[in-house]
Amino acid sequence: MGWPWTEEVVPPAGDVQREVSSPRVTVVTPSYNQAEFLEETVRSVLLQGYPGLEYIIVDGGSTDGSVEIIQKYSPWLAYWCSEEDRGQSHAINKGFGRATGEILGWLNSDDIFYPGALHAAAGGLSDADLFLGGMVKVRQEGDNLVEVKRSTPFTGRPIHEYRILRNGPRHEFHFYQPSMFWTARLWEQTGELDEGYHYVMDRQWCNRALAQGAVVALTDRPLARFRLHGDSKSVALHERFAAEVIRMYMRFAFRRDFRFFPCLLSTLGPARGLCGRRARREREQGNLASALVYLNAARAIKVFRFLMRGAPQGQSPEES
Repeated sequence: MGWPWTEEVVPPAGDVQREVSSPRVTVVTPSYNQAEFLEETVRSVLLQGYPGLEYIIVDGGSTDGSVEIIQKYSPWLAYWCSEEDRGQSHAINKGFGRATGEILGWLNSDDIFYPGALHAAAGGLSDADLFLGGMVKVRQEGDNLVEVKRSTPFTGRPIHEYRILRNGPRHEFHFYQPSMFWTARLWEQTGELDEGYHYVMDRQWCNRALAQGAVVALTDRPLARFRLHGDSKSVALHERFAAEVIRMYMRFAFRRDFRFFPCLLSTLGPARGLCGRRARREREQGNLASALVYLNAARAIKVFRFLMRGAPQGQSPEES
């Protein structure tokens, strides 16, 4: 069937990524009832051909055959467990609590790494704290995978629409969690994932890391493949995702390392999207009055965002 099923990756001779001293890389995979995809994920990590790999799988007590798959590959795992947890963020924190690597990253149990991803991360983090690469998004349609989009950190909406960080810069890169790696030092400085988030804990952590002054390195090379399917959070729960983004920025607004007014402005985009989706849902259910309220709210937010485009970034009206 081809990679990642049968072939171990050997980086090409002379590849600049091989010139590094192979720092230990810890990869954590949180897993729960995704046996359909799990083995491909596991093999995409183990067949990287990276000499300093530490691979940890934290399963939330799956009952669909996932445990049998994990046991099959247990000789090549640094640690694994299958027990009830408090959700994905908790599982990831548990995994990194056992990590000994100098470089960290996590890969969900329905995604894969492309060949050479760990070598690229080791090279990219030689002079940086946070490293992001490109990503290919695919959709599961029956037994087939259909490519939806190829993206890089240099394309798409920047992680910061406004200058929310008090330490200065507005980072321009587009955020992709599956292709993100960082140093253990940055993890210690930033702290673990906030388990109060279930959909944007990755973005919330990345923003906190940037507020710590993390030095970022980017590549347009695809490092990971992200799978959309019927049970994936990004497909099924758009409204909850948007609500968490709004909550994230509202909480950042009251932190010392973030700027209050730009954080409030950052809630407008997801709020508009949330209102638009609810308007469509109410209309489909025949609740025309409620649909009109949400639609007008979305329009008002759009107008306000347009008017605020000229506001000084990084300052509140009181500071300007």
